[in-house]
Amino acid sequence: MTRTMQHALSRRSAVLKLASFAAAPAIAMRPVSAQSDFRLELEPPLRSRSRVSGIKFGCAGGAPNVQPDRILLEKFAIEADIFVPEGSLKWETTEPQPDVFDFSEGDSIAAFATRNDMLVHGHTLVWYAAIPQWVAQLTTGQAARAALERHISTEVSRYRGRIWAWDVVNEAIEPDDRLDNDYRNSVWFRCLGAEYIDLAFRLARAADPKTPLCLSDYGIEYATPTAQRRRQSLLALLQQLRNRNTPIDSLALQSHLNAHQVFDRAALTDFLRSVVKLGYRLAITELDVNDVKIAGSVPERDLAVARHAAEYLDIVFSVERPMSVATWGLSDRATWLRMYYKRADGALLRPLPLDADLNRKPMWAVLAKYMTA
Repeated sequence: MTRTMQHALSRRSAVLKLASFAAAPAIAMRPVSAQSDFRLELEPPLRSRSRVSGIKFGCAGGAPNVQPDRILLEKFAIEADIFVPEGSLKWETTEPQPDVFDFSEGDSIAAFATRNDMLVHGHTLVWYAAIPQWVAQLTTGQAARAALERHISTEVSRYRGRIWAWDVVNEAIEPDDRLDNDYRNSVWFRCLGAEYIDLAFRLARAADPKTPLCLSDYGIEYATPTAQRRRQSLLALLQQLRNRNTPIDSLALQSHLNAHQVFDRAALTDFLRSVVKLGYRLAITELDVNDVKIAGSVPERDLAVARHAAEYLDIVFSVERPMSVATWGLSDRATWLRMYYKRADGALLRPLPLDADLNRKPMWAVLAKYMTA
């Protein structure tokens, strides 16, 4: 889904600056003026907050060896503790042919992270999408198991000690596929059944005994029948995996939000509490806020995005401080949402903490507040 600058902030000065900044509700309650925008630019970066709170901030982007936007990469290095590869560690990139591996993009990210004192979030080992044709054409349990064993062992071992956490299984639930227990109809499920989930985590744990392992999913936030069903099915899966002692450390909350929708605060809170009670940590891994249906001026839209992010973070933090918060992208100039969503007024979407000119927005201020909580 960059760091070239070091920021020397003492613990005391960081706390004092943030306390006065985050305590001002005006940031999230009124249009942002040029003066307040300027104040945002003077604030210490998001990554400096983790020195106080212990919560890491990350963002997703392309590998430096194929990323032409060097200024954006520099902003990554300034703001983030964690680099999340958008596609560089997915199967279609890392093993395009059986037992033929290409880690050039992943190595580029790992090297960039090392140079800039960053961590890497491994995304993702097992997914129904972003797989090469030869994987999609697997038809037997024996072939699928062999492919999983080779791929996970090779990739996780290569980056052992350099990965902050792994998204091991991504998006295992899909009610629309109409399978028992709402499992997703993937090549892995067709060949191995639900067993593939436990297998993937055990393979990852064997290859790296120390790195936290995450189950990642989405679509659980809102007051809709679909979100309710996803919460129920995901919690049932997590309970089943806990009963089997599957080595999962964290639920990765993708957190692709829609600013026009209404959170089911009570149900989402109860769900997250149940997850934590099972012994899982929480991580926010792909946060963005789609403003495709938000009317108004740019400042009004930015405030709507910020308020929505703040409401969501308030729900999550009321249950547990997540181990990390990562956005799917850092700047509006590079967001996947623009490929799939078009506003009726033709304006470009503004779902991320920085605008297309890399200026900080009200969403950045919200993240700064919660990153110090």
